Amino acid sequence: MVKLDCMQGMIAGYISSPKGQEAIRSYLASPEGQKTLDTYLATPEGQQMSRLVLMRAIDCLDVSSETRGEIQRALDRECP
Repeated sequence: MVKLDCMQGMIAGYISSPKGQEAIRSYLASPEGQKTLDTYLATPEGQQMSRLVLMRAIDCLDVSSETRGEIQRALDRECP
């Protein structure tokens, strides 16, 4: 388990709250937030994180295992 210091715990608590989640959604929908995402996703770390998030999101969708497998194979081909 990850141990959080006081400040990290406060940030994690805010992010998990409805108000924090709305703040994140609003920021990511803004032009500045979009630019931040584009910059991050252009990095190897950002691409790796996006694959992890996409695969987790796909696991939560009501799609067939065949479709899920096709998406995973496409991601594996496109993102070495």
